[in-house]
Amino acid sequence: MNKGFTGTILSINLSSKKNEKIEHSEEFYRKYMGGSAIGAYFLLKRTKPDTRPLESENVITIAGGITTGAAVSGVSRCCITSLSPETNAVGDTQVGGSIGPMIKKAGYDAVVISGKASSPSYILINGEDISIERADDIWGKTILEAHDILSEKYGSKNLSILQCGPAGENLVGFACLMGDLNDAAGRTGMGAVFGSKNLRAVVVKGNGKIQFHNNAGLKAMAKKGIDRIPGSGFPETLKKYGTPGVVGAQAEAGNMATHNFSKSFHEKYKNLDGSVFEPEIGAGGTTCFGCAVGCRKKVTAQKPYRVTDRLGGPEFETLGLLGTNLDITDAVAVAKANELCNNYGLDTIGMGGIASYLFECMEKKVVTSDQTDGRISKFGDADDLLWLIEKIIHREGIGDILADGLVNCVKKLGKKTAPYAIHIKNHVPAVHMAQVKPSLALMYAVCPIGADHMSSEHDWLLSSDSEISKGLGIFGSDDPDGTGLNKVRMTVYSQYFYSFLDSICLCMFCWGCGSLYSYSDVEDLINSATGWDCTFWELMKVGERRMNMLRIINARRGFSKNEDKLPERLFKPLKGGPADGKCVNKENFPVMIEQYYGLMGWNENGNPGKGKILELGLEWTV
Repeated sequence: MNKGFTGTILSINLSSKKNEKIEHSEEFYRKYMGGSAIGAYFLLKRTKPDTRPLESENVITIAGGITTGAAVSGVSRCCITSLSPETNAVGDTQVGGSIGPMIKKAGYDAVVISGKASSPSYILINGEDISIERADDIWGKTILEAHDILSEKYGSKNLSILQCGPAGENLVGFACLMGDLNDAAGRTGMGAVFGSKNLRAVVVKGNGKIQFHNNAGLKAMAKKGIDRIPGSGFPETLKKYGTPGVVGAQAEAGNMATHNFSKSFHEKYKNLDGSVFEPEIGAGGTTCFGCAVGCRKKVTAQKPYRVTDRLGGPEFETLGLLGTNLDITDAVAVAKANELCNNYGLDTIGMGGIASYLFECMEKKVVTSDQTDGRISKFGDADDLLWLIEKIIHREGIGDILADGLVNCVKKLGKKTAPYAIHIKNHVPAVHMAQVKPSLALMYAVCPIGADHMSSEHDWLLSSDSEISKGLGIFGSDDPDGTGLNKVRMTVYSQYFYSFLDSICLCMFCWGCGSLYSYSDVEDLINSATGWDCTFWELMKVGERRMNMLRIINARRGFSKNEDKLPERLFKPLKGGPADGKCVNKENFPVMIEQYYGLMGWNENGNPGKGKILELGLEWTV
């Protein structure tokens, strides 16, 4: 099989030090296509309902898709899927860069890892040669230090490294994985899963070649993307400034978390806009494999903090969660916090939510300096943030409590702190405000991995009667603030599409609704890669199948509608700024949830019913 996939999945057991090359049929790849659909498949096959995320029995899968490795913009991502130590539910996160293409070039569609190494280790994949190596020389080192050691040992050509840092080694619940130096698999605590397995890194030498069905078709698709960037709006902004380029527009729309999600606008937001700070601290950029957009921007600074240009610059989410949400508006300070998180392997969104919780608890005097090693931490103080990051990474003092997430914080620091713990399923929401975007309020609540802003399209999709919405079967326009059935339908249908993108591992910045490529381009891409004549209906079913698999994993673990809740703060009107008075409609929200379950074909408990399971060919899961 040489049409976009190798037909071989590499399975590695760290306990037994054995590996197996598993072959699957073409039908398997057409049904699941890759990414977290394949990751969910192995979780359902190999874990039990009571498997704990940090036990050796947990399984973690690194998977690209059937188009991964093609030199086309937005086609290089891969998914990392496991049980999440942060939520105790299914965990899933995506990473760009080159790790996905290098795994494919090494001859594998996915790497499935189970067991636990007897001592600190890393996996080395070099074609047919698979080994588990001792990690004594990199354990305890930063991401940058370990990357340099491994690069010197194996040579940088065709090399990609996916690693947890000290945060993962120390089992911080929201530890991330770093792909090389600039790409983070940020969410749901996958770094802690690596750490629990004594696994510091997966090191891949991709010296092979991926065979595709129609290389000329792929070259034409690549050119189409390049030609469309000028005048494309969002993608063109990304090329120029990266995601920091949208700070101004989002802030002016009242959609930027501020002061622990209690506000949605900060008066000094311009300091954090890419167009403002890039001339001062910009240091060029990097790009993912084969992508012409190049949205990864680097920064460097000497004061008030020294910031290296080797670990990537802060993204929009980081500028919000480690910036405005903490009332910190010095771009260099946020860049330094971002550098620490990347170098230690820590999710910047989770870190921002934890810090804002502590800062507000101290502001409200429900946590005292006696509980925080004698230090009073406060909003607007970057030194307090940098101090707190170090405490959490090393699990020192108050950091040991905070490292396990907000549910544990409330348990250990008292119920009086609960109003300031903003989370869904112990997962901190993104900078996008649920009070401002009703569809996101719904998605934050129902998403199997916890609050996620990339699992469906945002409310703008329904603001005009466009081909972009009609292509997903969404008809008519609606007020962006609306909470009616059409908004719920838009959320469901766009969720199917974005779930498909996470099955095939396409970047939403290039392939999402209204971006560089159209829905018909997706069909053409798959045809060029595989030769399959897939219909868009089939592809939407792939996305629906993945969504239901993720929900089935949670259902087996005891999750139901009872966990699909929002923190009380989101139901309170915002004060000040462009979104003054907006909030999640407490009366309509349960109706939206009920309508969502109905459209998904789920039962009264909010889980897939027998009919839906049979429809999607998932009867094997039960």
